[in-house]
Amino acid sequence: MAMCFSSTLGVLPSRKGVPFAFAPEFRPLPSSRSPLRSLARSTGPSFDVARRSVAGVAGVNSRNAGALGGPSACSPALSLPGVTPRNPLGSVGDRERSASGGFSPSRGEAKMRPFSTFSLKNLLPNRLKAAPTRPYTGPTQKVVVLGTGWASVNFFRHLDPNIYDVTVISPRNYFTFTPLLPSVCAGTLSPLSCIEPVRSLTYRKGRKVADFYEAHCTDVDFKNRIVACDSRQGGHFKLKYDYLVIAVGSETNTFGIKDVAANAFFLKEVEHAMAIRKKVMNNFELAALPQTPEKERDRLLHFVIVGGGPTGVESAAEFADFIKEDMSKYFPQLIPHVSISLIEGGSRLLGTYPPDISAFAEKTLRDELHVKLLLRSTVVGVDANSVRYVSTEAGASKEPKEMLHGFLLWASGVGEVPLVKKIVAQNYPQTDGKSRLRGLPVDPQFRLLNQPNVYALGDCAAIAPPRLADAAQELFSKAGAGEPTPQWLRHQIPVLSQQFPQLSPLKFNFDKLESNERLPADRFKSFLAEIDAAYRPPAPTAQNARQEGIYLAQVFNQFPHPEEKANAPAFQETWSGSLAYVGSGQAVAHLPYFTIKGGSLSLPFWKAVYTQMQITWRSRTICLFDWLKTFFAGRDVGRDHEYYNH
Repeated sequence: MAMCFSSTLGVLPSRKGVPFAFAPEFRPLPSSRSPLRSLARSTGPSFDVARRSVAGVAGVNSRNAGALGGPSACSPALSLPGVTPRNPLGSVGDRERSASGGFSPSRGEAKMRPFSTFSLKNLLPNRLKAAPTRPYTGPTQKVVVLGTGWASVNFFRHLDPNIYDVTVISPRNYFTFTPLLPSVCAGTLSPLSCIEPVRSLTYRKGRKVADFYEAHCTDVDFKNRIVACDSRQGGHFKLKYDYLVIAVGSETNTFGIKDVAANAFFLKEVEHAMAIRKKVMNNFELAALPQTPEKERDRLLHFVIVGGGPTGVESAAEFADFIKEDMSKYFPQLIPHVSISLIEGGSRLLGTYPPDISAFAEKTLRDELHVKLLLRSTVVGVDANSVRYVSTEAGASKEPKEMLHGFLLWASGVGEVPLVKKIVAQNYPQTDGKSRLRGLPVDPQFRLLNQPNVYALGDCAAIAPPRLADAAQELFSKAGAGEPTPQWLRHQIPVLSQQFPQLSPLKFNFDKLESNERLPADRFKSFLAEIDAAYRPPAPTAQNARQEGIYLAQVFNQFPHPEEKANAPAFQETWSGSLAYVGSGQAVAHLPYFTIKGGSLSLPFWKAVYTQMQITWRSRTICLFDWLKTFFAGRDVGRDHEYYNH
């Protein structure tokens, strides 16, 4: 059922005279064309899609492009390994043709389906829903879930408690709403607005659906199906499982640069945001002391951010707003000493967004908030008081430049946590000298390779799909009389993409499939190998992790028998849009139907989407009242008392 925000939004004036939207409520609508609805339950960096930009929200015109057609009536039916009556993939073509709404990616037209929590079965083929598997009458199956992030929480919350006995293990007893962590750094929001206790999520309508243990997994015995865990209090215990779901997330990648971990702040947890806020306030208080030299004030109040993605840009924007709107009132004498620098290795900020959005973000940060942008620059060294970088501009000197700082935020790169590194080293050693994918290798159903009862989700997993080139001979024989054409292959995509996700709309340039040129067997296999080489696993974003968790829960519920789970259709992520706050009351959005570059309604839109994305009404309420508090009383410039003991 298509859902979208209702039009009845409570409105308050913002701090800059812009309307502020109360958290809207979902109401069913007959169409899924609302970009706000499709984005309201997803977040993360964008993919390369059609770039339709507008100056603001008002007056936006959206349009749909041609949709991906279904199989041709004259095309012979395909019968591939693994496509069985329990895996009725042929229904996908009808689903594609009947889906409402769509857009045209910049590298080819493809039907995109907005994603909604309220229509979970949209992730699976229609015939899969209409023809459920035989009823499960066996004992409940023990599922152990590692982690309490986007993927794991959305997985265990949607499991059928009548079939599965769930135990969640994590050293963190709360879920973190990561997109708003930059707002916590600047005091715009309190930490409580970004966390939800896990124990409250283990109940559904008064019924307990999962157990929770606050501990971290140290090892996995795949042969005996046992996980070994250490509690935060020092105890050790082991648990048996029928199914293990590893969703332990990721950590920040320092790219091997020495001393980054010791001298820089990261931003992946609420604790990180709180520590950043303390450090910023501590620097202002130290700089305000009468005995502090002028040069030391310049250093203390120089805030450096490494990484020009959404986290880095939003952190710079929040810091700049915080200094401009709040600290200027309490420390007016220090404002001339304050500076913010943003270092990005690429040629523009927000590299996964369209260039016009990047240009708008750069203009806002540079011209309105006076943030120094160092593009095409790579950090080569870090210590307690300075950062060294080199320019990658053509013809620029390769001598490192040194920049003093009082605060360094590292918001670049995604790395593996120790448990993932250990599992990979023990079970998937590299022997061919080739670089491997980041994370645990899984198949398109998220099963760990060679471990059918173990699954991995989210940032710690990387899909390694079966190769199309390996099925070239069978596909070639199914093309009917003569040799196959790229256009023939395109007609088979609704079926094939359910087994080979590299043919999904977000993964391949469909323009290459327009040709009617007949391909001999060797060229056809080379063409399929080109498609294989172009595949990239889902990006490590909250948007994709959430979809993966719900997808796997649906697979578990629809296929309760162990031997059936392998017949589930492959996971294919859908892109619902990306948001970023760029400061000075301006937000940008890259949506399936259009783009937003600031405007009077951009910030209320950004707040409304993130409020609705919160997983409980408790979090939505806290988030809303924190924004109201900031509007009426300003940001909190206090500091924990324990900090004075340092």
